[in-house]
Amino acid sequence: MADQAFASASNFVVGVVVARVAGPRGLGAFALAYACWVAINNVHRSLVTDPMAIHGDGLGADAALHIEHGFAAEISLGVSFSLLLAAVGAVVLACGERPYGVAILAVAPWITFLDLQDYWRWIGFMRGTPGKSLSNDGVFNCVQAVGLVVVIVAGLHSVTFIIAAWGLGALAGTLFGLRQYRVRPVFGGGVRTLRARWHMSKWLAGYTLTSLGATQLNLVAAAAILGPVGFGGMKAAQALVAGPTSVVINGTGSFGLPEASRALEDRGWRGMRRVTFLVSAAGFVCAALWGAVIVGAGDDLLRALYGSQFGGYGAAASLFALSLTIVTLTLGSSIALKAARRTRFLFSAEVMAQCTSVGAVIALALTFGVTGAAAASVLTSVVFLGALAVCRQRAKREYVVVDETRAGVTDGVLLPHFETG
Repeated sequence: MADQAFASASNFVVGVVVARVAGPRGLGAFALAYACWVAINNVHRSLVTDPMAIHGDGLGADAALHIEHGFAAEISLGVSFSLLLAAVGAVVLACGERPYGVAILAVAPWITFLDLQDYWRWIGFMRGTPGKSLSNDGVFNCVQAVGLVVVIVAGLHSVTFIIAAWGLGALAGTLFGLRQYRVRPVFGGGVRTLRARWHMSKWLAGYTLTSLGATQLNLVAAAAILGPVGFGGMKAAQALVAGPTSVVINGTGSFGLPEASRALEDRGWRGMRRVTFLVSAAGFVCAALWGAVIVGAGDDLLRALYGSQFGGYGAAASLFALSLTIVTLTLGSSIALKAARRTRFLFSAEVMAQCTSVGAVIALALTFGVTGAAAASVLTSVVFLGALAVCRQRAKREYVVVDETRAGVTDGVLLPHFETG
């Protein structure tokens, strides 16, 4: 939890610095570049770290070899995504959208290091040594903080320099991770490593890409409909809501997937259910409490943190808080489907939710502006919650009760018909 608080605080502070230095327009441009990184970050987790956590690659005699292979896979993904993002930024810039194009181009060179730093965080969770994850984030944040101070003191009021400070922190964390785990950098064989888990990771990637594709389409639509100022206000409202809650959501998720996988193997579905219930309950309590604060003082908090120009987005923040509270109820089911390797169900639920999301964002944002975009997120969350509940029940029915004596437990154990490669 301390590590996640540290990581989330870092991301939150960068957004605040951008808002203070560059105003709503600068924050809107940075928000789009940051969204690109979030998309890529989620894809790298789907293809590399989630399959490693499900299979327990961080433990055992061959853990060092698995970690080297994972590093090579991250290099392959990072370089590919950096080139893709640079091309997208160039196209956006050529289309005359200078603020957005410059921000996307600025983040492209740092993508590999941002993902590798996140990789080392997950290795710490997988190996049961979260103190190392916290140390790595400490290095990342300290270097980033020094860079941000230089940017502010030197009067470099540009999103490009702020992103550079962010990227330098990631580079420091990447190098420190190699030293932490005494892993030699391996640059070959990344594609081979990715293909080895493709039978399962393809569904995780499909789930992620469906979600991110719709999310990015929503962001592009919102940016086009609301303009940089409105888009910046919307992102400020989202960031305010996600702040404390994301610490608990991501923190419980960090240990939730490895623990749920072990619980399923050792104690069956019932044992895993205890882990997933804890994850959902912790997220829900935190989201509900913070949501109550947002409803009561959203406008005041936005003004205090981001500046007086952001004071009119309290209603949107309240709707985003409701949406996030509903999302926390899906956390346990998402982890359960991953641990049980029923990732195709996760993909199906996401498709249903995002089909709803795209149309809702366009229709409601056109009608009600930023508040409408926030209302669309509530509708999407409700649809996803219902779809995921159905999928979890379907996954549970695919399990069979094994003889108690053979299982070695008093209440039986549920074992999955695992898909094979």
